[in-house]
Amino acid sequence: MRLYKTELYKLCHRKIFLIGVICIPSVLLLLFCQHIASERSTINGKEYHGYEAIKADRQITEEYKGVLTDEKLQQIAAKYGFPQKVEKYYGLTDGNFLNSFVMTYASDGYFYDWEDYRIATKTLCIDDTALGELRTMSGQDIWFAYYAGWSTCLESYTLAMIMVSILIICIVSTVFSNEEQSGTKPLLFTTKEGPAKDTHAKIAAAFTLSVTLWTVITLFSLLMYGMTYGLDGLYCLAALVLGWGEPMIPFGTLLLESTLLSLLGILELTAATLCISARCRCTFHSVSAAVLGWIMPILAFMILSGVYQILSSSSLPYSVLRVWAWILFVVHLLIYSSPFYLTYSHAIISELSALSFNTGFEAYFIVPAFAVIIAILCVVGGWRRYRKHSVK
Repeated sequence: MRLYKTELYKLCHRKIFLIGVICIPSVLLLLFCQHIASERSTINGKEYHGYEAIKADRQITEEYKGVLTDEKLQQIAAKYGFPQKVEKYYGLTDGNFLNSFVMTYASDGYFYDWEDYRIATKTLCIDDTALGELRTMSGQDIWFAYYAGWSTCLESYTLAMIMVSILIICIVSTVFSNEEQSGTKPLLFTTKEGPAKDTHAKIAAAFTLSVTLWTVITLFSLLMYGMTYGLDGLYCLAALVLGWGEPMIPFGTLLLESTLLSLLGILELTAATLCISARCRCTFHSVSAAVLGWIMPILAFMILSGVYQILSSSSLPYSVLRVWAWILFVVHLLIYSSPFYLTYSHAIISELSALSFNTGFEAYFIVPAFAVIIAILCVVGGWRRYRKHSVK
């Protein structure tokens, strides 16, 4: 326990850690405040801006919360009308959350941009709109509540996890390599605790730091959105909150899945960085190698996309193409199981669902399994390398 506390203390008192702990929440809060400041709502001729607009929209939406019906849509249109004013570069500027929703999804009007729009004049039945299609695809009634604002949550969370990943790389990559660089490794191995306890303490401290960072930033992000926009939007379909390309599940479920996958990505990144650190004798080399390994899946995905295009336009026999398809499918899953894509998890969940549907395999479960296996192999590899590798 003494070694563990010492190693954790060393990691937490690095300047880069203190800077990261201050900068990451500050950046998220700044972007969040800018987003709030851009909110606007017009209710019965009265304009609201910023947080006041959010509170006003939440208040008027409370009356219509629940299963969405034709009667509710008609009541909203009768009470608040339709947005009428269009400003260049801004679009509809005299609407609120309710009548903007009705115009977008259940009226004869539309708005594509400030030069291509049509002011709504009447509501349509749900069955005759995209909402009816959404209800059919999801197989359930549409739950309606105030969800504006939550649409940016996952993008903000992804940015937060990218910053956390960079911070973890900068700190964890020096766990083993710093002892090699400073020449203190032989001295540590001659203490009464020995190499086994020293290695275990370093690994435990690294994972503790990573999980703590993930927990703090995740809670910080969720609290910002929950306290500002409320929790009712979590029950709405993700396809309604984020767009039709998302899975037909509640947004809260998608958010939970995304955060858990990001945690797995953080754990895998920590394990891979420890493995790299154990194989480097210089902290600069370990940091550089860890960063390169973290972004390598992006290049691999680009190459994979090119291979897909080449094969799709080739005249190879069907049997050969089928073999290549399965090989590329496995490579695809391996790329998605990398730490970078797991921290960008909400963007690949729908892709994994599509892969599962097309191949008949549960890709959504295979990717986490690959990530767990890679993480275990990296931890074991780093542990063995650091203990057995002697300083020359």
